[in-house]
This record gives sequence, C-alpha cells and structure tokens, in this order.
Amino acid sequence: LIKVPVGLSLVYFLDLGVTGAILATLIAHIIQLLVQLYFARSKLKDKFNIRILFRWIKLSWLPLYNYIGSLIWSLDIMLFTIITGSLVGVAYYAASLAIASVVAHSGMISQAIYPKLLAKGKSEFLQGNLTHLLYFAIPLLGLTIVFAESSLFILNPEYIIASTVVILLAFRTFFYAMYGTLHKILLGIETVDVEENPTFSRLIKSKLMQVPTIITAHSGLYIGILVFVLYFADLTDLSELDLVVIWSAISVAIQIPFFIYSLFLVRKNVKLSVSFVDISKYILGTLGFVFIFLVTSESLIKFEISIFDYLPGFLIQMIICILFYLGFTYVIDRKTRILFKSVISELMLKIK
Repeated sequence: LIKVPVGLSLVYFLDLGVTGAILATLIAHIIQLLVQLYFARSKLKDKFNIRILFRWIKLSWLPLYNYIGSLIWSLDIMLFTIITGSLVGVAYYAASLAIASVVAHSGMISQAIYPKLLAKGKSEFLQGNLTHLLYFAIPLLGLTIVFAESSLFILNPEYIIASTVVILLAFRTFFYAMYGTLHKILLGIETVDVEENPTFSRLIKSKLMQVPTIITAHSGLYIGILVFVLYFADLTDLSELDLVVIWSAISVAIQIPFFIYSLFLVRKNVKLSVSFVDISKYILGTLGFVFIFLVTSESLIKFEISIFDYLPGFLIQMIICILFYLGFTYVIDRKTRILFKSVISELMLKIK
C-alpha cells in the first residue's frame, strides 16, 4: 500500500528512475518497521539480557550456514549473464520473476508456524494452516497465469513475449511457498536449541542443520545443472527468450522433487493431511475466474501505451476475478466463512 503509490510518484511523475524505485522500497520498509514496532510495543519492555546476546553469538554459525543455500541460488543471474552475454535475457527473467513472486505472498499465512510450534509444541493447527495456504496460493497461481501478458505489458510492452517465463516461474514459486512452509514445520518441531548448552554433535544431527543442508543441495544442483546446460549444450540456434525459458524450466524441474522430499520428511515427523475436497473447491473457484477472464478480458483490458488508459481496465478485471473467487468460496466452503469471520473480528479488535 505504501511502496506502489510512492514508487509511482517518484519514478513516473518525478522521473527519478532506479533511484526513485530504491527510495520507494526504503520508505515502504521504514513505514512497515514503524507499524511493527507499534504492534510489538507491549513485548519490548523487558530488560536487555547480555547472556542471551552471548549465546546468540556462540551459535551464530547456525543461521550463517542457513544462508549458504540462498547465496548459491543468487548466483544464477550473474552466471547466466557471464555464460550467454545476454542482458536482455536477464531483463525478461527479472520482469517475469517480479510478477511470479506474487504467488509467494501466500506463504505469509504460514509465517507464525515456526514460533507457534516452538512455543506450544503442538501440531494440531498445521492442517488448518496448510489449508489456508492453499486457499491463497491456488488463486494467486491462477491470477499470475491469466494476467501474465497484461502484467508484463505494464512493466514494458516489449516484455509481453515472455509470458511463458512468467507461467513457469509462477509454478516454481507455488511449490516454493509450500516448500518454505514445510521447512518452517521441520525447524519448529526441533527442540535441541531449547537446551542451555547443546553439544556440537547434537546440533549437527538436528533439523537445524538438516533443513539448510537440503536448501544448499537444492541450490547447488540448480546452479550446477543451469551452468552445464548453458555452457555445454548446443544452444547457438536459440533466441535469448528461448534461453530464459530453458532457465525457468530448469528451476521448476529442480524445485518439485525437493518439495516432495521435504513433504516426505514432514509427514515422517508429524501427522499432516489436507482435504482434497477443500483443494477441489479452491481449484474450482480459480477455474471459475479464469473462465470469466477469458470471456471478459478482451473488452476490459486495452493494450494502450498510456498507463492511465491501460491500468483502469486491468484493475477492474483483477477485482472481478478476486471478488468471484472470494464470493464463490465463501458460499460453498464453511472453512472460508470461518476464516472471513476471524479476519473481520481481528481487524475490529485492532481498531478498538
């Protein structure tokens, strides 16, 4: 709510370019931090404990190890540029990833899994949380797919040919959101770090090491296959867009087996199941707004160069699809009605 209008003002109206985009992100993060501080104010009254600080420093190698996988994964753009020499390909990928990343926001519904498991040690709520995750992830995947061309047009009309990349990355992000949630569950049920002085051997054997090791193996395999294909395969007859499609396809293909393996590990440790009836309802609701989009998009979305001519139709179409999904699932799904009432009650409580 903050970053988009501030970014529009700084980038579009004040013509600050990349500097405006960076400032918009900075301003949005500062305001987000202030909001978080406001809601956390009652929890920030305890005295500073120096013993906890020293314990954090002593065990700091654990979270540092956790970031190795992310560091390896982030090499893909640099390596693609070095091997192919294509900056246009990177632009296609970055623009597509910016749109596909919308699906990842569904994972925010599972943000509290890790602290809740640590605090209570009970896992009964996991099934409901995963159901809510899919409630948001499935329609966001659908929205990203059907609005792929329209969203790319907003970023740059020349990017519209990269819609296939958006779709591939949307599926990767869908599995990534669930993959990340499964890792939160594995970390949340681990209790070795609750001990005052856990031994090194116990830490090494714990899920605190297992999860980042999985992530590192995932990232290493992804980068390895990407470099092998780009460097050794005969890709001379392919366009820059074709190379990006291959890049995206590799990332999806690698994501799925690691998601399945993480799911196996979670089900090995806790009882976990999601109702296929619920999933069917969410898929049906998504297919419903996809049909509406196919019927109405040509009359609502006009591919005009001016953002002010194009954006109103785009937003109207988006609102129609979202309202249909929310209304449809509210009518046919009891869990959705409970979720709506819980959200409204919480908002009313915060307002009071």
